[in-house]
Formats: sequence, C-alpha cells, structure tokens
Amino acid sequence: MTVPLIELRNICRRYAAGSVSVAALKDVDLVIQPGEFVAVMGPSGSGKSTLMNIIGCLDRPSDGEYYFRGEAVHRADADELARLRREVFGFVFQSYNLLGMATARENVEVPAIYAGIPRRARASRATSLLEDLGLSHRLGHQPGELSGGEQQRVAIARALMNGGRVVLADEPTGSLDSASGREIIAQLEALSNQGHTIILVTHDPNVAAHAHRRIELLDGHVVADDGPGLPSKDAASVSTEADPRNTATRAPVSSFRDSVRTAMRALRTNRLRTSLTLLGIIIGVLSVTAMLGLAEGVQRGIMDSFRLLGGASLQIQPNFDQNGPGTTLTIADADAIRDEVANVISVTPQMSGGARILAGGTTQFARFTATTAESMDSGPWTLAEGVYFTASQDRNHEPVVVLGGILAGALFGEEGNAVGEHILLNGSPFQVIGVLKRPEDTFAGYQYNAYGFFVPLRTGAIRLLNKESLDTVGVLVAETHQVAAAQRAIDALLVRRHGQRDFQIQNQEAALEAQNNVSNILRMLFGAIGGISLVVAGIGVMNIMLATVAERTREIGLRMAIGARRRDILFQFICEAVVVAGLGGVIGLGLALVVGEAVNMIGATVMAFTAPILLIGLSCATLTGLFFGLAPARRAAGMDPVAALAAQ
Repeated sequence: MTVPLIELRNICRRYAAGSVSVAALKDVDLVIQPGEFVAVMGPSGSGKSTLMNIIGCLDRPSDGEYYFRGEAVHRADADELARLRREVFGFVFQSYNLLGMATARENVEVPAIYAGIPRRARASRATSLLEDLGLSHRLGHQPGELSGGEQQRVAIARALMNGGRVVLADEPTGSLDSASGREIIAQLEALSNQGHTIILVTHDPNVAAHAHRRIELLDGHVVADDGPGLPSKDAASVSTEADPRNTATRAPVSSFRDSVRTAMRALRTNRLRTSLTLLGIIIGVLSVTAMLGLAEGVQRGIMDSFRLLGGASLQIQPNFDQNGPGTTLTIADADAIRDEVANVISVTPQMSGGARILAGGTTQFARFTATTAESMDSGPWTLAEGVYFTASQDRNHEPVVVLGGILAGALFGEEGNAVGEHILLNGSPFQVIGVLKRPEDTFAGYQYNAYGFFVPLRTGAIRLLNKESLDTVGVLVAETHQVAAAQRAIDALLVRRHGQRDFQIQNQEAALEAQNNVSNILRMLFGAIGGISLVVAGIGVMNIMLATVAERTREIGLRMAIGARRRDILFQFICEAVVVAGLGGVIGLGLALVVGEAVNMIGATVMAFTAPILLIGLSCATLTGLFFGLAPARRAAGMDPVAALAAQ
C-alpha cells in the first residue's frame, strides 16, 4: 500500500484559557495523498487555522499522531519541525507577511537562506520564480510599492523557493479584490496541475469550488469530507525534484553575511533610535579607550621620569671592608659591560675626588667627577655655554674641564665669561671648555653638584687622582622590565673577569615594583571609569533590542514558518546587537584617536594608544553587544511561531 503524504490519527488540540481548557480540534482523522488540492472550510472558530498550523508543523497536537510520509511528526523536536517547514511546506498567508524593507526577490530568497542554498543559486531561482509569476519587472521593488495581488504572488514564489512540495494557503484571497483573487486561485490551480499538494483554508464556497476535495470543520470536528481527490500525475516528481537536500550546500545556521545584511536593514528602519544607540556605544568605547590611553601615557611619563632618576639603572661598586676596597673596578670592566651585556643603553664609569682651584687670584676647593664623554652627552644637565669634552679628549688625557654654574660664577664673576679661560687644578693647568646651567635654570627635580666640575675620565685618573680604580659604574638599561636580566648578566661577567664576587650591584627594585603597582592601579581605575560608560551603553543596547523584538514579532513568526530554527533567530538578533555595537566601537575608536592627538598637540604627550588598547576598545564594544544582546535574542528565539504570526 502506498504511504500517505499526510496522515492524522485522533488529533486533538487544546488551549488553556485561564483555568479552563478549550478544544480547538477533537479526534481529527485525515489522510492526504501527494498532489491533492484540498479545501478546508468552516466558520470562524471551527479549527481551520489550527489544523493548517499542525499540518504545517507550526503547532503541535495535544494528543494523537501525525505522520508525514510515514515519519512520526508528533515525536519530532523543534529542529526537525523547522526542517520540515523549510524543505516541505510553503506558506501563503492572507496578510502576505512580507519583509517590509526587503525587495521582492530578497523576500523570495529568505527560505533558501535557512536551507543553506548558495547566494547566486538562490538569487537565480528567486528571479526565475518571480518571472514565471509575471513579476519580472518588480524584482527590486519593496512590498509597499506592490499591489495586493503582486504581494500575494511574491508570497507564492517564496512558498515555492525550496520546492514547495506542500503549499498551505490560509485565506489567500481574503485581502484581495475579486480580480486579484481569481489570479491567485488560478496560480494555485496551476501549481496543483504541476503536482504540488495544495491545502487551502477558506470560508468562501466559490474559492473552495476550485479544489478537488473539500473538508468541512465545525467546532473542531471533521463533519464532511469528499474523500481523496485526484492527485496530479506529476506529484511524484515534485516530491523529490526540488528537495534542497538534493541541490543545496547544507548550512547549520544562516550565513553571517546574510545576518549582517538583515541587521543593517533593521537598523535603517528606525534611524533615530539606531543613532541614539550608536551614540551610547560611541561614548562608552571613547571613554574606555581614552582612559586606557591616558593610563598608558601617564605610565610612560612616570617611566621616563623614573628612568631619568635611575629607575632603569644599576650601580656597581667594589665591596668595602675595614681594610679598604675588596677589589678594583676598572675602565676595562666598564668597556666589557658595554660590549657584552644586552639591552644596555649606556655605561657610566666614574671617579670622584676633590681639587684645589686657582683662577684669577682666587683659590677654592671643589669636588669633581671624572666621567666619559658619553655620560656627559646623555646626562640630564644642560650647557649654559661652551661644549662638553669629547671621547678623543678623554683618550688623549687632555686637560679640559666643564664647570658647574655656581662654581664658574664664584671664580669668574656672575657676569664673567669662563669659557676659554685657564685654571690650575692641584697645580696642573686646565682649560675651561664649558659651563653648566645653574640648578634653578634646569629641571627642578634634578640636582647636581653645581659647586663642582667635570673632567674626562682618564684625565682625572692620571692628572688629578693618580689611580686606575673606579668608584662606581652606572649602567642604564633600555626598559625597566629588563633590569633584572641585565643585572644577572653583569654579575656573571664580572665574576668571570675577577674570579670572585667581590663587588656589589644595586638596583631600584623596590621603587620599580612600586612604580609598576601604581601603573596597574591607574589602568584599573581609568579602565573602570570608562567601563561604567560602556555598561550604561550596553543597557541601552538591551533596551533597544527588546523593543525591536517586540516590534518584529510577526517577522520572527514568519521566519520560523519558512524554516528558521530557534538558533537561526538567536544568531540573527545577536548579530544585530553585535553589528550596532561594533559599528559604534569603530567610530568610538576613531574619535578616541582624534581626541588623543588633539590633547597631545596642546602640550606634553599624555595619551598613548597601543595596538592592545585599540583591540581592547573594539573587543569591549563587541562583547557588550554580545552580552547585552543575548537576553533579547533568547526572547525572540523562544517565541511560539503561531502566537508570533498572530501578533498585531
């Protein structure tokens, strides 16, 4: 025996109305063969639409069994019901239920999106279907630009998009004038002649007269049935020919590109509301990015000052005991550190002592520092006049001196010109080649011996101190986080050179740790300030999305009716939230960069944007859309398709 296309056994459908249960269908038995044209008739409230919803897998029976080609539909889960709606059934509604912002061709394509048909293939098929229905000149028109009859023909084309093995038409002529109604009935008859199974719900006997079989309902019971109609000879070919499983590339969820297009169309529907939502996201992302940029700029400023004051430096000294130095640090040691230790910016070997100065009949005693030309060039002090000594002068032990500002004034007068003059240091003649600015004329945070002077390292060792050992070796490291590694490398190098650890290395570890803690606290504080704005923006996104779901309830029901799974609806609305948040994030990042550049142009650099900061800003926007869009998306995905379609 041939397996029926549709078989209903003792189908009942009850609805709860407060504390009372209302039966819409009662013990309905029905068999429909492939290719039949069936008209379901009855007065309002007789159960016609409920029966159509159960046959079309939009609703479930409360009791009884439903088989489609032997498949137990009453046991199917939500995804299986969506598959049947997507691959078997095509709906034609009285009110058309077209997507208002989509063109005629885009409306027809929607079922194929959920079936996973590639874009070009579905566009070609939609065009062909509309041309067959006489709408080749209306492909790019939106529903508001079409007549009622044209809209209903678009709905018929949509029902056929994935094959339309069974076309369910619920009062398809109810909203049309008589001429347009006759055209639609003629289209349904043509589909029946091609082998499609047509189930037509109507209360109009004239419309029902075109069917091969009439079924009458009253108070949920089947009270009349003409018996099986004559199926079309082409019914078998329709049942297999247009199955998307045979022709389409399967896709578990509608494509991201199609979801983004739908999201952008939805955002354009209410431009004012979208703009306000975008503004909230823009302000939130701008706040987060600007605050993190400010924290980074402040951290860099602190780091620069810290480095200037020795935060990224090491001081190497000989070990001292009661009998004097335990070892000797030499210039060769300093050269080895400079050449062999990585991430070292500069090495500053120094000797210090005191000298008696004779200049212009005036005798004074002053402290001096013997150091390298490199140290003078990279040091924080500033020349008032003259030049620093050079590496060549250091190598050749030339007797040149750079005087502190106060010492120069004491020797040559406040208005005197010391550069080019000669002085005696411990009886040896030296030429003054430079004078440093006084402390009050320089950076207030740095103090140096303005009452003393500087000489080349080797000059001081031979002419003034008569020794080879260094007092200290200062090492400036490129970054503060590289200090520990540099210290280990220097320790190993000097142990190898000396044969023992007879020196000590001091760093600013405690100060460095405190600085890092301050930087982390600043980042957290500034990030929290910006994050509050983003949370407020996220709440705005949630409110807007909840309002959007409420406004688009019928659209959600329609998408479910033409095959969208719950996860398709969930993905669609999450995508919309992420799109608006991501768009706002990009604009917010751009504004943050502009604001940062403007602030930095006013004065010192106080805002710094790194790639991680920009990535954090964009990620925060996207995650905000994802998090706050989840609840509205879940509400949309959890809707009952029948109730959604009935919403006003």
